[in-house]
Amino acid sequence: MRTAIGLDIGGTNLSVGLVSDTGEVLDLIRESTPQDGAAAADVLVEMTCRLLVTAESPAGIGIGFGGPVNYVDQSIVRSHLVEGWAPGLKLGERFAREFGLPTLMDNDANCGGLGEAVFGAARGVDSAVYVNVGTGIGGAVILGGRVHHGANSTAGEIGHTVVVPGGPPCTCDKLGCLEALSSGSAIGREGRAAGMGDVTGKEVGERALAGDPVALKVVAQAGHWLGVSTGNLASLIDPQVFVIGGGVSDLGDVFLGPARAAFAATAMPAAAATPLVKAQFGYDAGVIGAAALILAS
Repeated sequence: MRTAIGLDIGGTNLSVGLVSDTGEVLDLIRESTPQDGAAAADVLVEMTCRLLVTAESPAGIGIGFGGPVNYVDQSIVRSHLVEGWAPGLKLGERFAREFGLPTLMDNDANCGGLGEAVFGAARGVDSAVYVNVGTGIGGAVILGGRVHHGANSTAGEIGHTVVVPGGPPCTCDKLGCLEALSSGSAIGREGRAAGMGDVTGKEVGERALAGDPVALKVVAQAGHWLGVSTGNLASLIDPQVFVIGGGVSDLGDVFLGPARAAFAATAMPAAAATPLVKAQFGYDAGVIGAAALILAS
């Protein structure tokens, strides 16, 4: 059995896992993310050391980073969630030196999409678009079973496409991006604006699942904008399937129902029936996808 180590670097948690060539997580360590990039890198090295005590000859280390990555030169562009990650840092080089293993790094959403393409909901199809709807929104374009990075390593960044010009501010410093309209953070903001009190996006979602009419309206609106965005992308890329992951997708039909309706109304008629399916992997998708950088290479 071939294995690889996957690192998922998020704003809340750091995860390091040993993953098999069938996509099974064999071992996993998770720690809270220090709110400084240099400290987080040190913690990741220590976590990887612990995992390697029981890991037998992994093929390499894949790193999924929570922010834009220049895939060509394997460097960090920016972190939207944690300070202290130096732009241009080639994090993989440190792990290659420390552990003597081949190392590859990509944006965490690209990793998630690759994991779904190799092991999950997009397995066996030639083209797919993966959208991760969580605190923020990331995405990946899969063509020929591989991540399509584009000329500037920004392909798939559906969360930072402008849907409502002049709309709510986004973490990327633009206004009206999909992330500012459909993410968990956006759902929380709109819930507070609708008079639901000091709620988080998760709490709005829970109230929607319980049938709260205000919460249902907020979640449906977020789903609508996701459907508009994916519908436009269907007309441009025409993939075989859209895979929707992230915590917000766990709301099921109260979120995905309005998304599918808006998608069908927005996409070209020939693409309007393209399925929007829920991702197969949950919270461990980042680890599985990071390991897939090695296992699918």
